[in-house]
Amino acid sequence: MDVMAELRPIGAKYSAGDFRTGLVELTALWSRVPDPKPETLNAYLIVEYGVALALKEGDLEVAQEWADRAPMFAAKRHDMGEVEFLVGKVAFERGDLRKAKEQFIIANVKSEGRAFEAKDERYRSLIDDGS
Repeated sequence: MDVMAELRPIGAKYSAGDFRTGLVELTALWSRVPDPKPETLNAYLIVEYGVALALKEGDLEVAQEWADRAPMFAAKRHDMGEVEFLVGKVAFERGDLRKAKEQFIIANVKSEGRAFEAKDERYRSLIDDGS
């Protein structure tokens, strides 16, 4: 399975602002990835796309469903905090600042701060506020 090739048309839907159709197609793609999903090259990107599309659509429940899939990839990836950052981002957007802060702290340590580069400053400010 060439996940990257499968994601291109979904990425085009994202760029066009057709988030709902992108989510439908992404869900279908996810169902075609064989188990165990972490063994499929680039399958983690499907999870990232799912979170991005759901957040753009304003569907926090679906964003959470996608974020809940991310930890299964942590052991397989040379994880530099991407999983924790993604989970923290969804928690932040859902208003669960305690969980977001916990996840962002882990992401910050693992990535040596790189997880926050070119990202929404609100995320870093949550761990920089001194509390």
